[in-house]
Amino acid sequence: MSTRQSLAVLAILIAGVSFLWSPQKCRTYPGDPSWPEPHVWDELNKTVDGLLIRSRPVAIACHHPHFDEEQCNEVRKQWHSPQYLEKSSSAIQTPLFANKSCDPFTEPDAPCAIGNYVAYSVKVASPTHVISTVKFAKEHNLRFVVRNTGHDYMGKSTGSQALAVWMGHLRLTEWFDDYEGSNYRGPAVKMQAGVPVEQTYEEANTRGLVVVSGVCPTVGFSGGYIQGGGHGPFGSLYGLAADQTLSMEVITTTGEFVRASPTENSDLFWAMSGGGGGTYGILWTVTVKAFPDIPIAGGRIGFSKSDKISDDTWWEAIDFYQAMTPSFTDIGATSFAFYSNEKFDLPAVFLPNGTSRSIITLLQPFVDKLSSLRIPHKVDYKTYPDFLPAYKELWPSELFGVGLFYFGNRLLPRELWDNRDGVEGKKFKQLTKAVREMVEDGAGAFDIAIRPTLKVAGNPDNAVHPAWREAERAFGIQLLWNDLDDWPAIQGKLNKITAYVGLLRELTPGGGAYLNEADPYEPNWQQAFYGSHYNKLLAIKDKWDPDQMLYGATAVGGDRWSEKDDGRLCPAQSGVQWFLSEAFERGRGALASFLPSL
Repeated sequence: MSTRQSLAVLAILIAGVSFLWSPQKCRTYPGDPSWPEPHVWDELNKTVDGLLIRSRPVAIACHHPHFDEEQCNEVRKQWHSPQYLEKSSSAIQTPLFANKSCDPFTEPDAPCAIGNYVAYSVKVASPTHVISTVKFAKEHNLRFVVRNTGHDYMGKSTGSQALAVWMGHLRLTEWFDDYEGSNYRGPAVKMQAGVPVEQTYEEANTRGLVVVSGVCPTVGFSGGYIQGGGHGPFGSLYGLAADQTLSMEVITTTGEFVRASPTENSDLFWAMSGGGGGTYGILWTVTVKAFPDIPIAGGRIGFSKSDKISDDTWWEAIDFYQAMTPSFTDIGATSFAFYSNEKFDLPAVFLPNGTSRSIITLLQPFVDKLSSLRIPHKVDYKTYPDFLPAYKELWPSELFGVGLFYFGNRLLPRELWDNRDGVEGKKFKQLTKAVREMVEDGAGAFDIAIRPTLKVAGNPDNAVHPAWREAERAFGIQLLWNDLDDWPAIQGKLNKITAYVGLLRELTPGGGAYLNEADPYEPNWQQAFYGSHYNKLLAIKDKWDPDQMLYGATAVGGDRWSEKDDGRLCPAQSGVQWFLSEAFERGRGALASFLPSL
């Protein structure tokens, strides 16, 4: 090797080491010399037309020197109301990720610190606002966050001292009677990022249509919901929300406004259709299929534990329900059940194109079982001319508080049911035993019978976890959140959730979980949330987000970073290889004119 080549290689290595170990690789934090001065923030505010908001925690009235008892009591009353919290540019609807920062339930003398909240948000009104905000974050090495409505069980929509784009108020829609795409022709709707689930149903209903959407009315449809898959009442009939995507408008972290579809930037379209939100780009609009509205038959069943009902009798009833759900999903129905050691509530069985006779026939075996076990129960059947009144009655919006539970989740494969009477039937018995153990230990079940196979979804090519295609149930396990718990109690419950999910993981090796409603501390989250798609998704992220501006602890590429005790985001040990590769490429670029043949 010549002296000239040796010097060039040495320069690259020095550049690489400098890049890798520079303190700048940690995101800039208040107190750092490079944290923007007030006048610099003022310049950003001018650039985004006065839409920059400095965070003021919702619970500031609960702490000195701003303490106001009346206002604080109102905050405490509304602390789990999504309608109240979504008005804030920084509020977190899952209090776990607030890290007790400016908490309304701590003492007034406790500090009201920004903590895990974003430092600033831009209430964007145009793609140029998003582009300017990302550019500013990149220039100043700031942590960057995409916020929609704030519904987020995985902590992606906040970040300590971050700069956020706030998308949740972008709620314009455009409806098409005859949309024509590369693989679809028919009714469709184009929605901005912040359109909530309830709005999708209401607007569709006025046009004699339905869309595949969720159950919680205030969730932002076009945010993490559809980008992470998105289950809902039509899951067993039409598939997941992500299966309906036709095209997207996306703002990249390199400052481009691009269209993504099966024929244009198809890799980005593929990744953002089920591969997780806030990871590859910032979604501005999404266009999805709509379907002709249809009649719905609805059913609900509820019963409670009493001294007259033994534990074994109670679980015989629940086991019977668990065993019968294939009869629901095989005819396109989706059901949602909640149960604990004291109560069983099946508030909604959605049977598309159902009649009074068909819904009664569907649920009668369960009713007969409860009667034979002498368990008092309430049953209600009703038919609806179209979907919206069924949704409003079976899932009234007042049911939906936020931040009430710790979540864990596992997608349970249909093979557990298909083989339950055969040689491998012991696995199904192990499943029902595991569920009983968790619930008797104090957990609650959020048990969704849903079967979004490739066939019912129309054979889409997207990043939805393959485990969804084999699923019979999206089984959630919950523990109650207590606003008064201290950190040891919180950590104890988190550990329990992880242990519970571990029981289900043992029964479903190689399976997966719904990445939007899962244990944020899932040990092998890359497999659990993304399955065999992970490496492809990582390559797509690196292409479209080359500076790794988009971060989530369980988002693709999230393991390249770690959050320090003070909340600062820094490269993780597992990210060294990527950062070294990046450093080498930057060094090569800097020396390209010096040694073109290197």
